[in-house]
Amino acid sequence: MKHTWNIQKIKEGFERFLKENGRLPIAPEIDKLDYLPSSRQIQRRFGGLEKLRAQLGYLETNFSRGSFRRKIAKRSNKQGRNAELELESILREKFHEVFVHTERIFDNSKNRVDFYVYSPDGIFGIDIFYTDTMPDLQKNINIKIDKYHNFPHELYLAVANPIFKQEDLDNYTETKRKALPQNARIVTLKTLLSIVGKKGIYPKPF
Repeated sequence: MKHTWNIQKIKEGFERFLKENGRLPIAPEIDKLDYLPSSRQIQRRFGGLEKLRAQLGYLETNFSRGSFRRKIAKRSNKQGRNAELELESILREKFHEVFVHTERIFDNSKNRVDFYVYSPDGIFGIDIFYTDTMPDLQKNINIKIDKYHNFPHELYLAVANPIFKQEDLDNYTETKRKALPQNARIVTLKTLLSIVGKKGIYPKPF
């Protein structure tokens, strides 16, 4: 169905999202909503989200700085910690507590990986994090590439925010200039759980 996006309809869409989520939407979320135009359409017609927010009368228009940025960082840290705790429970349930090490140092620089897991199919590591935007995801990944360049085992960089789809992450991996280590893969939490579910386990030691 083709929409005619007048400013009133867009304002109603923003207000709907605000009511349901307690904040305004960001570009990856807008592209998944059928009651708002795509971020590309917004860029063409209004010159970008920042200008559109100003035209709609919102006081906070630039989400890359100021109080919104601080709120995003705070929420991301909280969401990331919650996802980490949930994943820890899942891993310990499947592989048994003794075979799941958290915050393990893996090199002489004292770098730590969130989860270091022993499986008959091979040791693997998981770094789980939460981010809201593709630019922030890219920054996170570039930092992690440097951190994990010496990691000796299979490594999964797991993005906990469900707005990112595996196809998006695969496309990003293929086109990024700074290559991932060959043993690393960027995955959604859904993909990670599917991979983990297929791995073998050692018998419970006691």
